[in-house]
Amino acid sequence: MKAKMLEGVKPVGNTIDRGISIIIYGDPGRGKTTLAATLPVGETLIINTEAGYGPLLGTGHAVFDLKTDLKELERLYQYLRTEDHPFKNVVIDNISELQDWMLRILFKGRGKDFPDIKERGDTAMKMKEYITLFRDLTTERGMNVVFNAWENPLDIERSDMGTVTKIAPKLSPGIVPDVCGKVDAVGHLEVYEKTGDRFIRFVGTPKIMAKCQFKGIEEFEEANLPQVIAKIKAYNYAQKGE
Repeated sequence: MKAKMLEGVKPVGNTIDRGISIIIYGDPGRGKTTLAATLPVGETLIINTEAGYGPLLGTGHAVFDLKTDLKELERLYQYLRTEDHPFKNVVIDNISELQDWMLRILFKGRGKDFPDIKERGDTAMKMKEYITLFRDLTTERGMNVVFNAWENPLDIERSDMGTVTKIAPKLSPGIVPDVCGKVDAVGHLEVYEKTGDRFIRFVGTPKIMAKCQFKGIEEFEEANLPQVIAKIKAYNYAQKGE
């Protein structure tokens, strides 16, 4: 008699059958919004957190401006999770400014002129919550989710090396390792000075935080998000017996 499969248990296939979550980070002006514009018009929603969307002018991309309170973000998430919509990609541009935006809402909503340690801690926890929710659209709706961020030096305590400093996405220091661990890939956007060409680094170094938990892409990839996502999803793990 054939055993009945436990509900929710399924065999793993040879290719990726869901969306991909990626953090792309780099200095302001390096081209993160321009990179977001490489995603298809009509299938991509870009959530603007007051970063300015000059690079999107004339592209035809759909943009949602966050303006007033956190309920805006909650309604948008529920829409993307539960409603019929054309979007296969969502970009939050960017989570460093989103964190600052959340912090302002929290301390001003509590009648304070400046944030203290409580507001900063509450903001960090909220950021983890929202990044996790949006990341889960990859499995719940099959969407690709891109989180743009600025870069910032991060001191990391290592038992074997003491304190090491890495360039990492700019968020509250205490949540950076956790947030980077939650997504499928972390890419550092870089520019080749001699030609001005932009590329994304997906393999970390002692000084730069980067990763990709899937195969199919190189250490350095052309700054083209559809190409990166397509290469990850096209990789067949059975072809090399992996």
